[in-house]
Amino acid sequence: MNSPQPFVAHKFGGSSMRDAERIARVAAILAARDGEPQVIVVSAMQGVTDALIALANSAAARSEVWRDALSQLRERHLTAALALLGAQAEATVEWLEREFADLADVLHALALLGTPSREALDLVQGLGEVWSSRLLAEHFRVRGDAAVWCDAREVLRVRAEELGVMVDWPSSQAHFDTFRERHPGSRYVVTGFVARDGEGRATTLGRNGSDYSGAIFGALADAAEVHIWTDVDGVYSADPRAVPEAVLIPELSYHEACELAYFGAKVIHPQTMAPAIERQIPIYIRNTFNPEHRGSRISAERSLEPPVKGVSAFGGLAILNVEGAGMIGVPGTAERVFGALRHGGISVVMISQGSSEHSICCVVREAEVDRAERLLDDAFRRELDRGLIERIAITRAISVLAVVGDGMAGHPGTAARLFDQLGRGRINVRAIAQGASERNISVAIDTADAARALRAVHAGF
Repeated sequence: MNSPQPFVAHKFGGSSMRDAERIARVAAILAARDGEPQVIVVSAMQGVTDALIALANSAAARSEVWRDALSQLRERHLTAALALLGAQAEATVEWLEREFADLADVLHALALLGTPSREALDLVQGLGEVWSSRLLAEHFRVRGDAAVWCDAREVLRVRAEELGVMVDWPSSQAHFDTFRERHPGSRYVVTGFVARDGEGRATTLGRNGSDYSGAIFGALADAAEVHIWTDVDGVYSADPRAVPEAVLIPELSYHEACELAYFGAKVIHPQTMAPAIERQIPIYIRNTFNPEHRGSRISAERSLEPPVKGVSAFGGLAILNVEGAGMIGVPGTAERVFGALRHGGISVVMISQGSSEHSICCVVREAEVDRAERLLDDAFRRELDRGLIERIAITRAISVLAVVGDGMAGHPGTAARLFDQLGRGRINVRAIAQGASERNISVAIDTADAARALRAVHAGF
């Protein structure tokens, strides 16, 4: 007896769900994948999440502008419903009217309170996905293609931890299995971004949460693949807007994708991949507007050729340098540096320390560097007063450029070529970091040089 065909998880972003025309395009793409069981996770219509956050904040500020903004948002969704569903739109229009009436009540309450509570903001900002997913599910029905709408708030259970939002897998799996038993089908349209916490309160997965939802529901459905649909053909060797010569990377490993994503590649967020990595589910980055293109495949498989897969860079950073002869050979100095930053909630992007131990250099976001300096000044006040630490120095307007590839490990000459290209371009390197895995070499450079450096290094490889 043949085993049932496995599910394929699909996730469509806001640009793919912008209006009725694009939602219809999404349905057509999925319907064309004949016979494939699908779990489809969608974002809100483009710009809606930001609009909802602005609504909550303006209502809490007791500004009357929220009423007109709410009306515009309501009209946008009603117009999409009528365009997608035609003569069969009545029930969905009534549902939307109730949704917006409830939202108006919440916003009115925020205006009375004069402050946006965390719970209210989580509830409001996740509504866009609820509306867009319902529109897509109803459009499938009108097309004659069966689809089950799944509100993720009734399935997905999460908890907030120090490293971010974590999924309660046993509880979520049990809820999802129960939902499928009650609503059998081969195509589920699921709200991205939203969930409930352990107390049953509506919450969200944070920014990039819809991508994360796509991988989560792929894991819950034991999917064979996860397809992330966006507005580019896949992952490129560099940002094509900065490097016109950038080429598509057809295959890359989870590790390479995580490194490139962390260092500025906008296609996929590293957290998104965690459920897929754990269950070894391949991820495809696809283009909604070029669905025939295979895109980029991200999997556990490692290809060592070419040694360098991509070059990535991002700015808005600053260097924080703690230096002094009193640090040499003193155990616990690094712990105190990073402990102080941790207690201040400051994320460190890159670390560099010379073997002399005379200085510890770390790269943080420029918006946080002044607070980071104050934290370190407090932590090392005694050593600064006694001259054991000479200074805590800041260098602003920094970018980090990273060269990434699994094949760099044990491949002589990669670093030499990187620094040769930077030298030819007369680009000063402020700090260097390379992990023992050898799949990433990162350099901190002046932001003014970043675009030139990116083009030069990409050309060199």
